[in-house]
Amino acid sequence: MILTRTENGLLVVRQPEHGHQTGLFAAQWGNDEVAAINSRRESIELASTHHDDGWATWELHPTLDPSTNQPVQFYSLTPREHIPLYRAGIARAAAIDPFAGILVSMHGAGLYNDRYGTFRLVDLDLNAEEQLLVREFLHDMEIFQSALAIGIGLASNLASESHISTNREVCDAYLRLQVWDRLSLQYVFRLAQDNVIGPLPVGDGTTTQLTCKNSGPFSLMLDPYPFQDNGAVFPIQAVTIADRQYKTPEDFLQAIRDAPTSTIECRAMRTSSGRK
Repeated sequence: MILTRTENGLLVVRQPEHGHQTGLFAAQWGNDEVAAINSRRESIELASTHHDDGWATWELHPTLDPSTNQPVQFYSLTPREHIPLYRAGIARAAAIDPFAGILVSMHGAGLYNDRYGTFRLVDLDLNAEEQLLVREFLHDMEIFQSALAIGIGLASNLASESHISTNREVCDAYLRLQVWDRLSLQYVFRLAQDNVIGPLPVGDGTTTQLTCKNSGPFSLMLDPYPFQDNGAVFPIQAVTIADRQYKTPEDFLQAIRDAPTSTIECRAMRTSSGRK
């Protein structure tokens, strides 16, 4: 659950909605500036759409943060809660599509290893028990990914616990997923602030950075511009509720049920220096 304070109240986006938007990015990806997805496109779009589905169960009864009496932010959930829900989402993705399962597994593991060393995450203050849970999770995901890879004819050594795969197909797909994940958060969590997102694979074995510049409410100018259509719009469902303390998870969920659902139209634009 993604919670953002706005002038109108607390903006709430459920993780599956975030995943749906991420899948829309994948479906529109690629042009003369950024290479299109040339293989396993269906699997990659599936992984993008469902990379955070494990959250759905938690969102039925979210944990309240005692300091705010609002649900715990998505990045603050403890490993004891977070890892089981991710394991479930990873298993579901892999049952549908093994390559998608690899990517969703890597996404889950990457949240505990700085996205396989490609992006420094906030340090987690973990106790000994939580550290053990994380080590077990990373080890299990490495074995799980290898088994899926063998099943679809890929080399088994996809990634270590802290280093990204040397398989170009897997590496590029994983890095794209991370860019899409962070771009969605840039819109609905950071309210389309300026930022730089990367590494972004550009199709020739090299990477660059995706520069994001605010161009209005929920609107970003992107360089390089990565989508098929200029001015592409990527809708996402959200609700706005009172930014107050909630007595129980049920109290919070009732506020969501009572609030009208809105569609936020997140827009992507070329910079003035981008190709036409």
